[in-house]
Amino acid sequence: MKLRKFILGLILIISAGYVFGQTNQAGRLFVPFLDKESQSNIIVTLDLSGSGEPCPLQYTNVLSNTNLFTLEEQKAIQEVFVKYKNVTTNSGPPGTELVGLYKTNYIVKAMNKDWPVEKWIANYQYTNSGTKEEIRLGGNMLFAKFRTESNDGYNVNISSTGSGPTLRFIEFRKGLVNGILVEFANTHQSWTNDYRQDEFEGCPVDEYRQYTNGLVLGNFLMWNPKNNNLVLEAQFTEPYEFDKHRIDLRMLGGH
Repeated sequence: MKLRKFILGLILIISAGYVFGQTNQAGRLFVPFLDKESQSNIIVTLDLSGSGEPCPLQYTNVLSNTNLFTLEEQKAIQEVFVKYKNVTTNSGPPGTELVGLYKTNYIVKAMNKDWPVEKWIANYQYTNSGTKEEIRLGGNMLFAKFRTESNDGYNVNISSTGSGPTLRFIEFRKGLVNGILVEFANTHQSWTNDYRQDEFEGCPVDEYRQYTNGLVLGNFLMWNPKNNNLVLEAQFTEPYEFDKHRIDLRMLGGH
């Protein structure tokens, strides 16, 4: 979930008279965009209700922080920062060959309107292994699905839109999300119409989750990339179905 989106959602909630994610009778905090009833095993220290707090050293939101990233994860993400800069619909990552290409059209609803979106989907095969990669291009965005023969790998989404360039990286093991989901905010530039111009090297992290077998387990952190304040801190003490319990903030705000 991008920082810009949840800030907008929080504004809607406050304008509708909600103080969601504050305290209950026991003074407990909640993750504001997850239903309260499901949060019995979530310990929330910061809940997005204020301007955040200066980030503790152990949660410094940079890729080099080994409290957040293993050395293998650091290396994989650093490679991702440059890997897709020259990818096109007929020119894939180094060491691949194109094995399939087609175009798809679909409709996205936004601001009470239907917006047509056209994407090219290219399938690549690595020539020295059974590893495959699916690349989707269109609408100033790139989506990449990298999988080995054992169905390990990652997903990458690079978005260059009016809300600011972002890069999201998600680890997979045996076809399930395992490891980290992390998003980087490009603070070098506010907008570009070509994702290949985005520079994420040295940019701050604005979202971080830990997953085990497709379920959130462990830290869930969010930062304000403008000042690096920590604005959400939660600990999932048991496996949690994140998407199942997500709340539509527009409904809470009466929209």
